[in-house]
Amino acid sequence: MSTPEHIVIVSFETTPDNQDEALEKIGAYVDSFLSRQPGFIASKLHRGLDGTTLVHYARWRSEADFQAAGEKARVHPDLPALRAFKPAGRGYAVWASYPTR
Repeated sequence: MSTPEHIVIVSFETTPDNQDEALEKIGAYVDSFLSRQPGFIASKLHRGLDGTTLVHYARWRSEADFQAAGEKARVHPDLPALRAFKPAGRGYAVWASYPTR
């Protein structure tokens, strides 16, 4: 039996004035670092329509892969700048998928 994917959803606080900056910084971090970690499958970065939030949705092969990437991230030089947007994340497992009808 295969291990289910590990899903991580992180929300970030922004303002209409700094949302574009947050998108650039978080997007660059995901592209240059996170997406290159073993076990990373794919992710999407979502812009809140009112300018006050961003959501990053990431799929990982396993929770262990995500945890290993997290250990490396703790010393990443971009981390202090990303923390300014008050990231709040949680891990999830897919319970069900619903096809387009």
